[in-house]
Amino acid sequence: MSDDTARSASSPESPRVAPGAPGASVDPAATRPAAPAEKKSASRFDRTASAIGRWARRRPATIALTLVIAALSVTGFASSTYGWGWDILATGQDDVFVEHHWWGIFTAFLAADGWPSLIAVVPLLLVVVGESERLMGTWRVLVAYLGGSATAALVGFAISYAERTVLEYVPLSAASVDTLSPATGVVCAAMAASAFTGALWRRRIRLFATLFAVTLFLYAGGAGDLFALLAVPIGLGVGFLVGGSRSRFRLVRSSHHETRVLLASIVALGGVGPILAGQIGTGDGLLSLYGALSFDPVSSADGVLCALGSTSAPCSSTADSLLDAHSAVALISVFPMVALLFIAWGVFLGRRVALWLAVIANVLLSTAISIYFGLTPASLPQLFPTMNELDTAVDRRALVSFIVCALLPLAVAVFLIVMRRHVAVRSTRSVLQRFVVTIAAGALTAAAVSFVGTWMLREQFRPAISAVDILRELPLRLAPPSFVVSDSLGFIPTTPWADLFWYGPSVIFGVVLVAAVARLVLSPSAVPGSDDRLRARALLEQGGGDTLAFMSTWPGNSFWFDAESRAAVAYRVRGAVAVTTGGPFGPDCDDPAVVRRFIRFCGDNGWTPAFYGIDDRSVSAFDDLGWHRLEIAEEAIVLPQQWSTTGKKWQDIRTSINRAERAGIVAEWTSWPEMSLSKRSQVQAMSEAWVADKELPEMEFTLGGFDELADPAVRIMLAVDGEGQIEAATSWLPSYGPDGVIGYTLDFMRRRADGMNGTMEFLIAKSATTMQAEGIQFMSLSGAPLAKSGGGGHTDAEASTIARLLDYIGTSLEPVYGFRSLLNFKRKFQPTFVPLWLVYPDAVNLPAIGVALVRSYIPGLSVADAARFVRDMREPRAVV
Repeated sequence: MSDDTARSASSPESPRVAPGAPGASVDPAATRPAAPAEKKSASRFDRTASAIGRWARRRPATIALTLVIAALSVTGFASSTYGWGWDILATGQDDVFVEHHWWGIFTAFLAADGWPSLIAVVPLLLVVVGESERLMGTWRVLVAYLGGSATAALVGFAISYAERTVLEYVPLSAASVDTLSPATGVVCAAMAASAFTGALWRRRIRLFATLFAVTLFLYAGGAGDLFALLAVPIGLGVGFLVGGSRSRFRLVRSSHHETRVLLASIVALGGVGPILAGQIGTGDGLLSLYGALSFDPVSSADGVLCALGSTSAPCSSTADSLLDAHSAVALISVFPMVALLFIAWGVFLGRRVALWLAVIANVLLSTAISIYFGLTPASLPQLFPTMNELDTAVDRRALVSFIVCALLPLAVAVFLIVMRRHVAVRSTRSVLQRFVVTIAAGALTAAAVSFVGTWMLREQFRPAISAVDILRELPLRLAPPSFVVSDSLGFIPTTPWADLFWYGPSVIFGVVLVAAVARLVLSPSAVPGSDDRLRARALLEQGGGDTLAFMSTWPGNSFWFDAESRAAVAYRVRGAVAVTTGGPFGPDCDDPAVVRRFIRFCGDNGWTPAFYGIDDRSVSAFDDLGWHRLEIAEEAIVLPQQWSTTGKKWQDIRTSINRAERAGIVAEWTSWPEMSLSKRSQVQAMSEAWVADKELPEMEFTLGGFDELADPAVRIMLAVDGEGQIEAATSWLPSYGPDGVIGYTLDFMRRRADGMNGTMEFLIAKSATTMQAEGIQFMSLSGAPLAKSGGGGHTDAEASTIARLLDYIGTSLEPVYGFRSLLNFKRKFQPTFVPLWLVYPDAVNLPAIGVALVRSYIPGLSVADAARFVRDMREPRAVV
């Protein structure tokens, strides 16, 4: 957390009072008989119509643009000449510069080139341009849409001219003959509007607008798609010119959650794009040759064999039997696409095995493309000399496309490998084995069906085949037919029954592949320790443990269960050190023998145990062991049953409460499953904006983030204004006693960057009041990691090295995460500060323990970075 969390935010909303509660106003209408169903339906219709009317009145430019585009498009569908003395949709390069139809640089973006385009662009106009108008106003969105699009057209015409005259080797786009492209204005408006948003949505809008434009350009490659790509930087510049924020360029950090969203999008796009291109067919873009995958190799092979006279059957009858082959190819191509979508979802969930499956899929795609187009290692040295010998520019452009289509999946695979630390959830050995066995069984079954069926109908294939011929081509029956080169086919089917055993094995294997991937990715038991986590959760809810005990349920922890009592310890191994998450938990956690048995367990595995973040009660278990301890944080404890804000020392808290209530802020005590989609999105936006503002990566271990909010047991306190906008949020982790929840620990704290001071104090005060009403015994404001108020508690002389390391880390991270500022913020609530300890066996283990702690908080820390931390702690500047 940062010092941002020590400030607050607010906005107007009227206080909400539950119906029937003390002080609630009574609506006289509630005492009248219910209205007829017709009136209720009419009332709902009126409310909907009123909402649509308000939306439209706030977006006049969007409505006008949509109506103009629809009218010109429909008119253009009927006729290209309007009898007005000029062709309003004469938008090509020659029309504008040779025929002097200057209006074409504007009308090119005010009409669609067909019904499918019009149907697709209208929702984009209403949603994207509508939100852009809401963000930056009517005149700005018109400047962005019309002015930005015209600028993109002029630059695009220049590039198109240069492409035809200078860059004939590079397949950039189609000739600028027909340039109707409302998508250009949509992208330009979105990029301009991004300059009027916060850090998170600025990044999201720019990312998705860029992906949208790049995808159109690479796969379709029309002149309008080139204009849409140019709209990305042009729209960004327009946003700056009309008053948007000029954020300096820097590496923007993303949380693990947001990074997984990006990786999953790349996997889905990289996998689905070639399949869709194959179904749509070839275009003019750099990657449009993926459309070659839409062809059925059997048709090509049939023509070759027929021309060579390798058949006794008439060629026309053979062609008639293959009329449905393209439908079969289209169906089979769907299975890899669905499997890749499941893999993308697995990447989003953080499953490491899904990431490796995505890497394998991209490598296989690159290999298939290379084989399909003859790009082998042996042919690569001859590619560029051959390019100069090709007869036409079209051939040279095609060769460039071949190379790019083969290399792009490899680049995606490398990128996934580099970013793998954000996808860290591993799968169990048994689940991986089951996946491999399922795939192998599916392949064998499909191969067996192919062999038996082909052999039984061998007379219906040509030329004549033997059992060896069938076995030789069995691997090709498992791949999508569109990935098979026609020249590699030794025989082809000639009847519908033969087609069944030709295409059927691919369908069988495709179904098995999708089912196996879905099971691997979606099965809850696929994550190692899932059963242990459920067992630990059940033990935790029986009571016993410190305020960090609930953090043991977070991903990344392993569990040791005491065989002789109802107690467990959560830990994570870093190097040869087992760092615990707090002390033992469970009904028998106070038994000193539990600690000794866990120490013995660590010794049996060759680990050095380090008990991190344990309280005074747990420290007593080490009194007879001669271990050392070091105070690493101070936990702020508030007793809700004694909560009161009277007195001079509570002035700041009362001021914050009064300010928020005057602004109409209300507090909502809820949980993630109870929150609406809109509220979830707002909390996520606040969290991502907070992470994006940091120079260092998101920390873990005892610091929860966005992913930890989803647990139903975690309570969330929201500050909501009168328009439903969330100004700040906090999360509270439960602590259990024998009869249920006895306390809560503050974890997640986020607020809007542009909010007023005092909202966070308001939320914590309202949380204390709510807990007081629920009879909660204690409220922990948690311990600020790497921060303590005084000179520390009992610390052995041997611990000076680790103390210097922790102080150095805390001082270094203070400008970014503000742990010490957070500790000072908690003083406002007049808590009782209690120490949290690190307990360790011997001073010789301190360097390894220090590195293990840093790697627990920052798992992506490299070995070199860890060594630098150890070296720096010995330097004089590390002493504070």
